[in-house]
Amino acid sequence: MFSFLNSSLLLRAGSAMGVITVLAVAAMAGTVYVARATHGEAGAVNIAGSLRMQSYRLVATLEASHKSEAHLTDETSSLVQGFEQRLNSPKLTEVVSGTHRTSLQQSYIQIKKDWAQTVRPLIEEYVHQINQPASKISLQQTSHVYRSTVDSFVVDIDRMVRLLEEDAESSIHLLGLMHSISLMLILLVATITLYLLHTDVLSPLHDLLKSAERAGQGDFNVRVGHTGSDELGRLGQAFNTMTEEISKMHGHLERRVTEKTEELTRRNRSLELLYDASQRLTKAAVSETTYLELLEEIGGVIECEGITLCLIDEEKNKVHALAGSGTTPPMCQNQACDICLGDGKTRQINSTEHGGPGKVLSIPVRDQENRYGVLLVVQPKDDSLQSWQIRLLETLSKHIGISIGVTRRVTQHRRLALLDERSAIARDLHDSLAQSLSYLKIQVTRLTILRESGADDQQIDDVQNELKDGLDAAYRQLRELLTTFRLQMNGRGLASALSETISEFKTRSDVEIKLDNQLTLPLSVNEEIHLLQIVRESLANLVHHAQATQATVTIEPLEQNQVQVRIEDNGMGIQEKTARTHHYGLAIMHERANSLNGELQIENRPEGGTCVLLKFKPGGTKPNLKTIQEQAAS
Repeated sequence: MFSFLNSSLLLRAGSAMGVITVLAVAAMAGTVYVARATHGEAGAVNIAGSLRMQSYRLVATLEASHKSEAHLTDETSSLVQGFEQRLNSPKLTEVVSGTHRTSLQQSYIQIKKDWAQTVRPLIEEYVHQINQPASKISLQQTSHVYRSTVDSFVVDIDRMVRLLEEDAESSIHLLGLMHSISLMLILLVATITLYLLHTDVLSPLHDLLKSAERAGQGDFNVRVGHTGSDELGRLGQAFNTMTEEISKMHGHLERRVTEKTEELTRRNRSLELLYDASQRLTKAAVSETTYLELLEEIGGVIECEGITLCLIDEEKNKVHALAGSGTTPPMCQNQACDICLGDGKTRQINSTEHGGPGKVLSIPVRDQENRYGVLLVVQPKDDSLQSWQIRLLETLSKHIGISIGVTRRVTQHRRLALLDERSAIARDLHDSLAQSLSYLKIQVTRLTILRESGADDQQIDDVQNELKDGLDAAYRQLRELLTTFRLQMNGRGLASALSETISEFKTRSDVEIKLDNQLTLPLSVNEEIHLLQIVRESLANLVHHAQATQATVTIEPLEQNQVQVRIEDNGMGIQEKTARTHHYGLAIMHERANSLNGELQIENRPEGGTCVLLKFKPGGTKPNLKTIQEQAAS
């Protein structure tokens, strides 16, 4: 019947307040009712009590025979009239008519009846007898009858007074009873309200606050116990739903954080692996041990069962396993290299067809131009590599391919540089020391002929002097060649090497040599060596043959990123006979200028002396392939 109260705390609190209010109003209404009901009862009791007194006054007045008859008649009439006024008083009649006691009403009616039918007629008879001459015996009889009648009449009046008092007391008792019942009911309702407040408000609210505090501390598994249909119950349901959703979201976020952490860890390990691989493949000389260590590190990051690096030799007719870690693919044991190489793309190989345990991932090792081999990865049983692992392996295979390509290009470049240097050495020997030795051989032949022919001593001495000069020249040329062969940049830079060269030649001669280096363009190591050799060869010719006192070496940039080297002296210039006889390394200088892809000019200055002029564009250095091929063939 009152199930709707369970759905709202406000309704329950309002109902309790309403009940208390109704009880209080009822108590007040009862008080008002009783007050109205008892209104005039005190006056009625007083009036009823005065009727007894009035009755006795009538008796006393009638018995006072010493008074005159006129005075007795007037006083009796006044008392009778007063008695009737009191008996018919509105206060008394209202109380009697308004009471629910029939005994009181009957008593009042009986008194009025006795007064009208018995007492008043006796009084009138008695007064009449007094006024008329009569015997004392009849008067005494009348007086005796009146007194006995008044006594019973007063008894009736007393009974009515008692009934009036009982009626007033019953109203007061009823008022007290109503107040007691109202107070008890109010206390009962208040007690029930406090109990419900504790059980339905304070306890759920305390539970909700504790749960909110725990949720604020990060415990999203807490739940509220009170989930009824009232306001706090619905709030508890909402709180439980909220914490459940937050718990799910928190769990989801924790999983996301865990996944992201694992992903970042993988990325960091991948980056560390890539960085370490770059360091290994670029800083140190790459050997099989380097590749083996790198493959072991890759296997630890990828978590595969085995990884093998197979390379194709330069003739591309053989494949060999350079390094490997873990399980070897069955194709390597069966020499089934064509299966692994495939079409040069990353692909999966089912090794079970070749007696293997599972799948093998084949990744080509290549750079932008060539393919150098394949990287074979034995995948875990009943599992496949993830996409990030495959991408990492492809990136590492590219690094390995670039490293192999760089190594092979460096090796090829060293071969070409070695052949080029051998050609330069051969030219230097041919143009300098070989010709000097040929000249000495000719002089020895002349000396032999002169001795056999019996020539005079002067001729023999001339030939011997020429032999001595030739030996000195050959020794000097040999020393120059050794200096040239031992020349290294050693990271000092071109400017420092030029300064040392100028100081060296100034020390070896009396020629004042000045250096004006205005070069700002970067040069490669080969370009620096060729430029330095040309300057050294020019200064050597200047010191030994030009008979100069001053010389200037100027290096300056030109337009279109060109470089100009100018060596000038104030010597005697180039004599045609001398140039044709000794060459003075001119051919070597032209060969080096050709290696720089530049232009070399040697000419006499109008004001005297020689000018060696070299122009070239940096970045155009090339080996003398023709000479290299001739040397390789020889």
